[in-house]
Amino acid sequence: MFEYFYLARAALGPPTSLCKKLFPPIDEWHDRLAAKELSPDNNVSIQSTIATNAFVQLIMVPRKTFIQGSVLMMELHPCHPIGQPSIFSDPAYLSLKRDLLQIKAQELDPAHTLLQQCAMHSRFQTPIWL
Repeated sequence: MFEYFYLARAALGPPTSLCKKLFPPIDEWHDRLAAKELSPDNNVSIQSTIATNAFVQLIMVPRKTFIQGSVLMMELHPCHPIGQPSIFSDPAYLSLKRDLLQIKAQELDPAHTLLQQCAMHSRFQTPIWL
């Protein structure tokens, strides 16, 4: 059974400390690129280019989305093996989970809310063709 869930990602994101626990090497590479450090493999300077910075950002963004989406997935499938890592028992995750589930219980899809507002507004106006 599929349940629709609008998640206000911009309003409530996972803490940075929690994101850093998911695929931690990307933070190490992000910091190395920013500091223009030497590569740990061959002591060659790491070149910070548009492509390397974009790739690092590309990897960092889905961490946030995965953590947010995991809240509903874990609610629907609590025994799924993906929920076994320690990140899902971290106090920061449990706090985020509690807050996101409260949002889920209270919030409607913004598109649905907008349609309701338009419908209410149009009831009190004379149609153009009259």
